Amino acid sequence: MRSILYATDLTEQSIPALRYAYDLSISLGTDLVVFHSHEIPPIRLSVKRPIKQLEYHLIAEQKEIVKSYCIKHLGEEIDLDKLRIVVVCGDSVLDGIIGLSKELSPDLVLIGRKGKHTERGMFAGDIGQGLLKRLSCPIMIVPGNIEAAPIRTILYATDFEEADIAAVESLAPIAKQVNAKIHFIHVTTEEQYAKSNQMEWFKEMLAKRIDYKNLEFKVVFSEKIEEKLKEYSERINADMIALLYREEKGFFQNLFNKSLVIKLDDQIGIPLMSFSK
Repeated sequence: MRSILYATDLTEQSIPALRYAYDLSISLGTDLVVFHSHEIPPIRLSVKRPIKQLEYHLIAEQKEIVKSYCIKHLGEEIDLDKLRIVVVCGDSVLDGIIGLSKELSPDLVLIGRKGKHTERGMFAGDIGQGLLKRLSCPIMIVPGNIEAAPIRTILYATDFEEADIAAVESLAPIAKQVNAKIHFIHVTTEEQYAKSNQMEWFKEMLAKRIDYKNLEFKVVFSEKIEEKLKEYSERINADMIALLYREEKGFFQNLFNKSLVIKLDDQIGIPLMSFSK
């Protein structure tokens, strides 16, 4: 991995996500791009300077504000050579993140889970879903109370599909870098599972396509996906849940809807990394 793009609104509630993003970048040996979208205030007609000139000075001012925010909450010892600050002026946070992602091609985009304090729908919810639909890189959404901690255990919720294997090809280098174990869990009904031999096929394909052996596989019979993910993540003390974003209706498609994000935040409370199908 080369870089992580983290989007912030500079609020107090975003401090844990900033610290998590920075610690993750250190663990993975990547650069961290801290992005902030600043909404331009109404400009009085009496202002004589050109709009572009005003925007240039406003961005420079905001960059200093973001830099001070990072130093204050990450500490004076942070490596500024590994941290890049990008500010854009605009009303759409989603468009700003997507535009910068296309320019920089980050390996991971990290955002904070939306909380009641956000005013522009900045994180998770529609933004998370919009990023998943329009970006090809993995998206990580972290809860507002996240604590920086090493990633040692990753829970991957799988349907044993070909697309899952492609996602794991992106996940495996991250796990390898931090020496984390990947637990694959497939939640299904006994009737559905009896008709397939997908897990053995999946394990064989993974062995051929990824160079990582710290893996474990588990099939759980239930119709309550959220409940079983919560139970199993707690059982193995997972530091992160990873999964493949699916367009079809169901749990995975609804994962980033506002109501379910809040529900998962209450129930699970660990980062969610999603890969585009």
